[in-house]
Amino acid sequence: MHPIAEKDWKRLRAKQEEKLDQACKNIINKLKPAMQEHVHHKAYLEIWDIINAGDAKIGQMFNDLRRSNAVFKLAAWQKYGLLNEGELKEFSEETQASIDAINS
Repeated sequence: MHPIAEKDWKRLRAKQEEKLDQACKNIINKLKPAMQEHVHHKAYLEIWDIINAGDAKIGQMFNDLRRSNAVFKLAAWQKYGLLNEGELKEFSEETQASIDAINS
């Protein structure tokens, strides 16, 4: 797979902070029900599982971001609900096709 076009790279970089915030907010929202648990050890284990799973997703979506792997990061954004159809259409047809191929 080729690196994404410069225009798409700039668009991704412009959205990166917002999408990271959104991903973290999604994880924090999943923590709230576990924090209401009255058995503290059970709550701790649920929170640990949510954080670990969330951290793996955050890593897949944001760690080691480069132009050479940017389309994979965008595909992960879409897979985990951070990139909607309207936002996807902001990217070139080539990038859209690559994301579709990865997530198919």
